[in-house]
Amino acid sequence: MAAPRGRQHRGRSTDFPPRAIRAGLMLSPGEPEREAYEQLVTEMGISGAEVIRMALMEMHKRHREGRAKTQLKEAG
Repeated sequence: MAAPRGRQHRGRSTDFPPRAIRAGLMLSPGEPEREAYEQLVTEMGISGAEVIRMALMEMHKRHREGRAKTQLKEAG
């Protein structure tokens, strides 16, 4: 049974193989994410894969910054 959207699959989301990973992403017409995706691809003139890579790195950066702030609060 599939997990709800955005949830990790136990045992599958944390064990990464030492080879290329293909992340599947379905964006249906009418979804706000699809509109944002199409707009970024068109306006930035880059591939859809590059849009997703850039978004991933931005999310990773924000996550790391948030963790650093939390650790500072706990230490102080």
